[in-house]
Amino acid sequence: MQRNWGTEYFKKVLKDKNRIKRWRKMMLCLSCVVVFWTVYALILPAITLESKKCNIEEHTHNAECYSESQELICGKEEHVHTSECTSINNDLSDSGEDAGTVPDASGNDANGNEEGKNTLEEPEEPVIPEESVVPAEPEPSSGTGTTETPGETGEYVLNNHADQITSVKFTYKKGGKEVEVDKGQIIDTPDDLSMNIKVVFKSIPVATLIEHNGKFVYNLPKEFQIKETTTKNMTQDSKVIGTITVDTNGKVVVAYNDEYLKDLNENLTIGGNFFASAELKLNSITEGNGQTTVKTPKGDIAINLGMDYNEHYGTVAVTKQCSKGDRSGDYIKYTVTVTAGEDGIKNLYVVDQFTENKNLVNYVGIEKNEQLLKSAEKQQNPYETITSSVSNPTAGTIYLINEADANSKQEIPDRITDETAITKPGSFVWKIAEMKAGEIRTLTYFVKLKDDSGIIKIGENQSIKNKAQLYTKGANDKIYTKGGSESSFQPQIDYTMQKDAATPKKDADGNYIIDYTLRFSLNEASNYPLKNFVFWDYLNYSGYTTHGDMHPYISYAQDSFKVMNSKNEDITENMDIYWAKGNDRDYKKEWNFEKDGNPVRFKIMGKEESPINVNPGETYTVTYQLKVQPEVYAVMKANSVEIKNKYLASCSNACKPDGYIGNTGRTVTLNDYQWVQKTKENEPTGENVVISIPPDQEKYQYTSTGISKMTQDSSGTIDSVTVPAGSWKYTVNVNKTLGQWDLTDTTMTDTLSPEYMQYVGYVKITAYEEGKEEPVGTKWLDIDGKSSFSLKPSQIDWTENSYWYKFEYYATPKDLSAITKENVTNTFKLDKARRKGQDFTFGDAVKSSQTVTITGNYNLSAQKKAWYYEKPEENATTWQNGQLYWIIEVKGSVIKEGTQIKDAIAWDSSATDSFIHPEGESIAGIYIGDSDGIENKYKNFAEFQSANSNNMQNVTDSFELTYNGNKPGFNNGSNNNRFNDMFIKATKDITLGENKTLYVIVRTEPVSLPEAYREPKIYKNRLFIIDSGKSENEQREMGSAEQRLYNGGDILKELGQTFKYDSTDGTVKVIEPGKDEGKTNRICTNLLTSGVYAAWAFKVNYTGELQGTYRVLEEIPDGMELAYIRIKWPGNEAQDIASKEITELGGEWERKSNFTTTDRNKENQETIYYVNKNGKQALIELGEFKAGKIVDDYSVDVQVVCRVTDKNVLLGGEQKTFTNKVTLQNADGTKNISTATANATLSDNNLTKKNNLTDESNYVMSAPSTSQRLTYTITANARGQQLLTGDGEKLTIVDKLGDNLSLVGDSFHARNLTDDSEVKINPKYDLATKIIEIEIPDKTPVEITYSATVNVAPDTDKKVNVTNEVYWKSYSSGGGTTNTINNYSYTLNAGGSTESTEHPVLTIKKTDPDGMSNKLQGVKFSIYECELVENKIQRKPGSEVTSGMTNEDGVYTVETTKLNYNTIYEVQETETVEGYIRDTTPHYIMRVKKEKNGEYSDTVQAYIDYCTNQNMPSKYKVAYDLQSFNLEIYNAQEGIIVKKAFINDAAGNSHNPVSGTYWFGLYEKADGTGTPLERVSITYSPDDTDVKTAKFKNQDLSKTYYVFELDDEKHPIKASQEATINKLQYTVEYSIEGKNTIGNAARCGGTVIVTNQSQTKILPSTGGCGTLLYRVAGTLMIFCAGLFMLIRYTKK
Repeated sequence: MQRNWGTEYFKKVLKDKNRIKRWRKMMLCLSCVVVFWTVYALILPAITLESKKCNIEEHTHNAECYSESQELICGKEEHVHTSECTSINNDLSDSGEDAGTVPDASGNDANGNEEGKNTLEEPEEPVIPEESVVPAEPEPSSGTGTTETPGETGEYVLNNHADQITSVKFTYKKGGKEVEVDKGQIIDTPDDLSMNIKVVFKSIPVATLIEHNGKFVYNLPKEFQIKETTTKNMTQDSKVIGTITVDTNGKVVVAYNDEYLKDLNENLTIGGNFFASAELKLNSITEGNGQTTVKTPKGDIAINLGMDYNEHYGTVAVTKQCSKGDRSGDYIKYTVTVTAGEDGIKNLYVVDQFTENKNLVNYVGIEKNEQLLKSAEKQQNPYETITSSVSNPTAGTIYLINEADANSKQEIPDRITDETAITKPGSFVWKIAEMKAGEIRTLTYFVKLKDDSGIIKIGENQSIKNKAQLYTKGANDKIYTKGGSESSFQPQIDYTMQKDAATPKKDADGNYIIDYTLRFSLNEASNYPLKNFVFWDYLNYSGYTTHGDMHPYISYAQDSFKVMNSKNEDITENMDIYWAKGNDRDYKKEWNFEKDGNPVRFKIMGKEESPINVNPGETYTVTYQLKVQPEVYAVMKANSVEIKNKYLASCSNACKPDGYIGNTGRTVTLNDYQWVQKTKENEPTGENVVISIPPDQEKYQYTSTGISKMTQDSSGTIDSVTVPAGSWKYTVNVNKTLGQWDLTDTTMTDTLSPEYMQYVGYVKITAYEEGKEEPVGTKWLDIDGKSSFSLKPSQIDWTENSYWYKFEYYATPKDLSAITKENVTNTFKLDKARRKGQDFTFGDAVKSSQTVTITGNYNLSAQKKAWYYEKPEENATTWQNGQLYWIIEVKGSVIKEGTQIKDAIAWDSSATDSFIHPEGESIAGIYIGDSDGIENKYKNFAEFQSANSNNMQNVTDSFELTYNGNKPGFNNGSNNNRFNDMFIKATKDITLGENKTLYVIVRTEPVSLPEAYREPKIYKNRLFIIDSGKSENEQREMGSAEQRLYNGGDILKELGQTFKYDSTDGTVKVIEPGKDEGKTNRICTNLLTSGVYAAWAFKVNYTGELQGTYRVLEEIPDGMELAYIRIKWPGNEAQDIASKEITELGGEWERKSNFTTTDRNKENQETIYYVNKNGKQALIELGEFKAGKIVDDYSVDVQVVCRVTDKNVLLGGEQKTFTNKVTLQNADGTKNISTATANATLSDNNLTKKNNLTDESNYVMSAPSTSQRLTYTITANARGQQLLTGDGEKLTIVDKLGDNLSLVGDSFHARNLTDDSEVKINPKYDLATKIIEIEIPDKTPVEITYSATVNVAPDTDKKVNVTNEVYWKSYSSGGGTTNTINNYSYTLNAGGSTESTEHPVLTIKKTDPDGMSNKLQGVKFSIYECELVENKIQRKPGSEVTSGMTNEDGVYTVETTKLNYNTIYEVQETETVEGYIRDTTPHYIMRVKKEKNGEYSDTVQAYIDYCTNQNMPSKYKVAYDLQSFNLEIYNAQEGIIVKKAFINDAAGNSHNPVSGTYWFGLYEKADGTGTPLERVSITYSPDDTDVKTAKFKNQDLSKTYYVFELDDEKHPIKASQEATINKLQYTVEYSIEGKNTIGNAARCGGTVIVTNQSQTKILPSTGGCGTLLYRVAGTLMIFCAGLFMLIRYTKK
């Protein structure tokens, strides 16, 4: 029997008397200690009470003190002890303690009130109080003396209650940084006089506030002033609780809303703080020392502004203006006005200098030496006017200095006292010793515009800018900047330039004299004179020049120049003219015209002593003459010449980038000459013309050897010539040059080309003197039968004269039988001309021509016709793009040998190339036959051949073929057998005969075929005839023909539009407008449900070549479902086409029909169609079509609308292209005729997310938020469309919180957007991944809102980027959105807070992450006080503060008095509810508050830093306000876990996961029958290697359930059963983890391993013993052990 060692031990102890005595003594001592400490703890309150001296019982009225009629019945006076009630020496008012309370370790009062807030970031805003509400105390007596002003009667003035003021602090800027001072400290030389006064108050009774209309007043010190009354809202948790008003009298009024005060107990008090921005009055400073003292209820604050406080802080204003009264003057007038502020100003310096375009001006009347300013204007000297409250104020001084060096940072440049020169224009200093309050001084000074060194850039809006900068000079020459003012003068130059030329005159020598006028006007709008003005004139200006060959014959008339001013005075004698030649830039005043030649340009300017200065409103004019000699016609070899002349203007003080003010040109055209002019009669002679030659007129013979004079005895002389009918008469006038030129030795040549014509008889030559009608004489030259002649007048005895000549002659065609139609050109030309003994050669330039068209008897006509297109044969190796057939028709009596018919491919931009095959392949045949045409009689060449085997004469052998491939892309060296021209040449004369036509049947192959629907490719073919004996250059174009090919001529398919339809409001949102151009009235929304759609249309019989009835088979794209089919649009001639019933289709087809309105507004159009039950095909029969062969008139459009069902598009955000295919079939569907396809690219997004700060998805914060919480809104499936297709599928939203967000678990709310009804949701949350999963119903628009806390400290410079991502579970994140807030921060100062307890109240929420709506009641917690020791949190000894458990709402609220501020607490879960996993993680939290100095204590800051470094807000938390003083602790369900495993090879060595989604079901029955209680899935991506699990929710904790994997049909798979999973074959095995048990049965907390073994047969091993050795050895060991035991038993 086992002994009880404990009992034995105590028996021994009792027997030991000594030990008993020692034990008794020890127990007695311990009892005494306990009694002592217990009594001491109990009498402490009594000791405290005995120290009170007021002898008044502390009492606060409660409900028991009042009767039912609300009468006071307790008979006691309400009293709360204050510091005056006790004899304790501690100054509680200074410590911030209230009677009856004990300060906590943070230095805050016992109510947890913060004594102030650091609000230096926004000092201009009054700070909203952070109120503390504590039990009320009676109003204390008035406070200490202050410099604040008293309040009005009836106001509650805080100044009079000093014990309710914790502190009064001032904040000012020093060196750009803010500094805060308290009582007893000094404000030393702030940057400016603006300051923030911060008052921290406490213990103002709520009852007192209510009595004073919710207001209290604080009067600012009298040393300060408020410039403008301001009112700001006080907010708490984004709710306005009152206002703070600061008026110009220095009164601060804090007013609470009635609603806010009513919600508070009247027995409580309010504490907090506020700011006021004010400005120190400079007149409150003591002049002797620059100091003052400000008294406040909490003590004095000294202010030291320094001895130079006036210079430093005094105010002065400056304005600057400029004007220019005299627009013609050189001076700009400036005024600088300075006005002293209310305190005056001393030692003022005004530094004035030019900041832009200073090179244009100089100061006037200001010298280096300092000079006293005069008080009145004298010429352009500076002067000062003063308006002051004192008499005879001291005038200022002024002196000129160099500009301040920017690098030296010297604001006031030193005055120059030596010989240092001023770099013009320099700057000046206006020095004023003192200005009284409100005094005004104005300095007036002048600057002079420079004449030459400063250049105004015309047209660039150039401004002369000048700035006056104010400074004061204080102690130790310290400089203070006081502002500045800038003025600007913009020179305005508005001018008119004009150049005129009079009609040219002639002098006695025949020279042209041209009078020019140059005019320049500076218009009244100008404010700036032009100095040293210059007129320029060019004959050779670049880009506008008189031809250089004419320059030697053009000269300026020197004595013609005249210059006039605005007064019309001749000022020529005061001018100088300078000349230049060629491109020489050097002008010379003295010019030798005989030696230097003719200048080509000049400039006119005033003499040195009398320059031209053009003032606004003035005009100057230059007139001169230009002489042009007649030789210019000869050198230009022209009948007219142009004299171009450019006029420019310049000045010394303004210009454009080219150096001139502007320019204008003038062109004079001289066209009096006519070297040669040929004319002809309009028609040939209609009959023979007889020309008689007078016997007294000389006749000459033209032969190849020369010209000879004919006599009466000469052979062949005649007196008359007969010109045959059909001849053309020509007349040529030569040398009509005003008698200036001698052409007697000029060769005059006349030519007929080509030589299809010849002269008839004589050419009659008549000579005239210029200006006389009677001829000098007439002579005749025999040119009969010739096609060209040449002569010089001297050869027919006219010498050395300046006659002009008239040539008259006839020409007639030669042999018309060889001519079809020809153009013959007759040209007459001259080789030279002479004037004054100088010859000017013309070359081929001087000539005149006339052209006539002659028609012969040989007339061959041809035309080109398009026939048809023949499609290529299947698997063709040649003519792979088919054949275009063309017909050439040639008509005429005969086709001469050598005649070529040229077939050419048109290569213009509007056509698509086809090409000619070589070796005769492109000639189908050449035939002679009747002239009634073949293109309309025969459909194709085969039919033509069959019908005309005997009727047509094949003459193909009478022609030979050559080819040309010289165009780009043809056979031009690449040997691609593609030719652009084919020459069909007759090898003999071919007689056509009457009414016969030559037919050439040509075929070409298209280079490419049309691809786009409706857009044809055009193929053109051109025809030329090259007559026998002529070259290709002389070809005759006979016209062209074209063929158009269409893709989809029988059937084509197009995308009408894509759109989104929302059935909740009936709206259609177009995505892609397509062929419908986004017209939504072409959509039948009554046939739709919500969704994303593609509306296609197929068109049948576009080219109008179909006849009869046809079927159309539609193939619905994968990932779409058919919505409807309707007849959309019938062509003009297809109005009666209808859809037809189809019989004998079989049971797999379902008939559908609808009545709609067509796009041509035909109502009740019935459409019958059939849909295959597999949902992937539809069929429609249409008829009867007519073959009208007119594009689109005989066609019909049918609309096919499909809805997207592809979940990767709807849920995964994938953009997918859907291809819709249509097949045209014959009437019974036995033959496919043609197919067509069209694509639609669609995407969708059914998840959006926004936050309460903005609707933007990527938002940058510009100001801090007023709350640490963010509220997110998810809109899911806004159109309420069907997103899922499979049975049992779940629509689950995944929301992933960013790293710096913590979920507020009880904040979820969901509503139906259609009817605003509540949608039941039960979110899941994974704390480790921060992923929320929310399951919602399909076909329902749902809006979900929830809140999250941003883990960042308030009122700091730290900003974070907050991100939140949402997407659909099991789908790409592209189907969702990411919401980002950049630079997030928040402040507690902006709103303030109210805490109605002395201790912070902690709430602990227990949440089920597997179902966040589940409330976990009965979870137990213990709370311990901790401390941070050596960067580690540890419990204090005996530190358990309290414990408790969650209520029915899953919340545990810690008792009000248990916790303190600025203390670390550990929250530890000690017991959880059944079926859940206990959270063993310790959670640490502290509610922090700042000290009186506005900072956190070192221990608090250490904890904040520690939590920041840990970066685990779920475990280490800092609560900055009451709202965030809570913990949310998650307990996961035990559930039933399913773990996925794989065996991929026969040996069982490969266990890598196979990508895909695997589904599992939880069943109540062991055989897996019935509906699963729940389905879960595990998804593997190709890169996953880890083991994954899924969990079924808690069911009945006492029952056993069964886990089955589901196959592709979602049926349960039994153990060892082969099944198809993700389209692969597996054998499935089940086992229980931890029990080494086969099976799939489990209870809550159990894990089932589901192993998928690839369907690979494992064969027995051969040739090895395997584990046999181990089995034999084990058997031997068992046998030996048994034998050993038997032997021992036998021995006993």
